[in-house]
Amino acid sequence: MREAAGPGAARAPTPLKRWTLRGLLIAFYIGVAAMLVSIGRGLDWGEVATALRELPLHSLLLAGACSLACYLLYAGYELLAARHVTPGLPQRSVAAIGFVSYTFNLNLGAILGALGVRLRLYTARGVPSGEGVRIVAFNLLTNWSGYVVTLGLALLLLWSEPPAAWGLGAVPLRLIGGALLLAAAGYLWACARATRRSFTLRGQTIELPSLRHALLQLALSVPVWILGAASLALLLGPRVGFDLVIVTLLASAVAGLVVRIPAGLGVIEGVFLASLGSAVGESRLLAALLAYRCVHYLGPLLLGLVTFLVLELRARGTRRPKVHAAPVNA
Repeated sequence: MREAAGPGAARAPTPLKRWTLRGLLIAFYIGVAAMLVSIGRGLDWGEVATALRELPLHSLLLAGACSLACYLLYAGYELLAARHVTPGLPQRSVAAIGFVSYTFNLNLGAILGALGVRLRLYTARGVPSGEGVRIVAFNLLTNWSGYVVTLGLALLLLWSEPPAAWGLGAVPLRLIGGALLLAAAGYLWACARATRRSFTLRGQTIELPSLRHALLQLALSVPVWILGAASLALLLGPRVGFDLVIVTLLASAVAGLVVRIPAGLGVIEGVFLASLGSAVGESRLLAALLAYRCVHYLGPLLLGLVTFLVLELRARGTRRPKVHAAPVNA
């Protein structure tokens, strides 16, 4: 991805548009906060504490293993992106940067994690900032292409009765799933056959990967979304179908993007309580979500902080000369 100059560059939004978007975002924040306060007042917090203590140790360990596998696959994102954008970097360093960036991204937000930390660690190794931004763009494409495929499959294969809170029956949901899979197939076709290989978005030029790289993107990112849902499903136990867990988690991921709260704090809980609270029980559901935050977010973040410090110390004596390598399309 590179900057596009000239008349095709993105125009700044008008003041009216900016304030309208801010107003809608504030209204959304207020709505989420009001819902959480309302739910919190009706909860028996003693029952939540009891439910936390009753979580089986083996469920916690298995959930932790699923979450660890997610972060290892995130490191794979980084290896694939670096190979596509700037080959030649040591693979161990690239994998470590990917792990650190995603622990920061999921806990502290995309600006600090996906962009800030990643650019800091790459530029400290002599990688131009433009190449760092292209790596970020490639990772985003990897993550969200897998999201589309995973959600499409989950909706198409839905076997549980959809909760009333979803507002849609099984047939419309399966049609949406089929449409998402068609969109993913269109992306793969474009990677294989499109004659136009680059597109400008907000002043940046995005280049399509090869079909081989696109398939590798899906091979890495689809399991990430499945394993993330499996980690939470293990903590919830058999009270709710895995298909409902994964669809709800994927929906909360989009809601978290809209609200832009680090780690989707409160958003994930709100979406799950609204969708599955009546089926699981609000106290048990909240206990599982609190455990999930510790296993999937806070634990990896602590390890990511240590890894970040190690990478910073190593970078001081191992700067890489700046090079401008062309993308590899295999």
